[in-house]
Amino acid sequence: MKKLLCTCLVVPLGLSVNAASQFHFYATNLPSQTGTYNCSYFSTNSQNVAAMLTLTTNSSGGLIPPGTEPTWDFSQAQQASESILRTDIISPAAGMDGSSFPDAGYAEQDAVETMTYTNQTAWRYYGITNQGRLYYGSYVADTAADGLAVFAPATLDVPATVTNGQTWTRATAWNTTVYTIFGPYPIYYEFSAAARVDAQGTLILPNLGAFEALRVHETHGYTGLLDGLYPEEIVTNQYYYWLVPGLGVAAQITIYGSNQVDGETPPFTNSVERMYSASYYTNPPPISTQPTIGNLHIRLQSGTAALSWIPFTNSTSYQVQASGSLTRTNWQLLGLTSSTNWSDILNSTQRFYRVVGLP
Repeated sequence: MKKLLCTCLVVPLGLSVNAASQFHFYATNLPSQTGTYNCSYFSTNSQNVAAMLTLTTNSSGGLIPPGTEPTWDFSQAQQASESILRTDIISPAAGMDGSSFPDAGYAEQDAVETMTYTNQTAWRYYGITNQGRLYYGSYVADTAADGLAVFAPATLDVPATVTNGQTWTRATAWNTTVYTIFGPYPIYYEFSAAARVDAQGTLILPNLGAFEALRVHETHGYTGLLDGLYPEEIVTNQYYYWLVPGLGVAAQITIYGSNQVDGETPPFTNSVERMYSASYYTNPPPISTQPTIGNLHIRLQSGTAALSWIPFTNSTSYQVQASGSLTRTNWQLLGLTSSTNWSDILNSTQRFYRVVGLP
């Protein structure tokens, strides 16, 4: 028997634009309100990094109409190899060595959660300005070096406005001490980064659904100078992260170089974070509060309607249908998909959608 899910969407004509049109992410979209938090599934040495970086299009999954924009599907349920990474927005004074950052407006505190314990691992200190987000420095626990890094100067890591194709660079430095069996050694680190927004597309997250997103590819270079004079190590790391209005950095893939900033052999070669909840984002509600069969969620983004729904019991594929009539009698087939997401270009004054599950 077919399983039927039906909902309505009325769209003003003025919102209809080309699906591939450029949209903007603003630094003010980044979470900065003390007391809020987000949670991500976190894993290291992930085997699917290359696949996650691939621009998946309609030809491989039927997620979006052909020729529009890439899709990154990070919507899988939590895997056995994944832990929970929770990031809390706290006051700078509440963070480790927070007094070292008097100009910071807030801090991000990372904690890895397992079934038996919560381990706080890092604190980053920021401020939102007219130029964008200023990054003042960090404290990273459990390294061979003194975990405190006070940047001189602070760096602008996210410009005030970010669009597809945009590039920016930044540089800074800090002093630290590395502790070895031979004693402490002072090291002066020089840091540089080059970022480019290399794609605009649809990011699909577990529980949260589909979002218009910008992907940033950023390269970090570190040079450690022993006693401030002699090059001790040169490190290059690759970062890919997705900026989503309303969520901030919603996913990140890090590919580490041949060494780490703390002078130790790296414990892993890559890591993946994919957000599945955020206290500051409440639409749609978490999947655990939704019925087993029901609720087709629709979001307007850059001239498209992004649809997502909960899998139907005993359904292996779906028909996505649309109607422009208030009577909703002349349903037109938009396409078939085995996914639980769809994106449709808006081209009329109103549009109604329904999804039919097939055995």
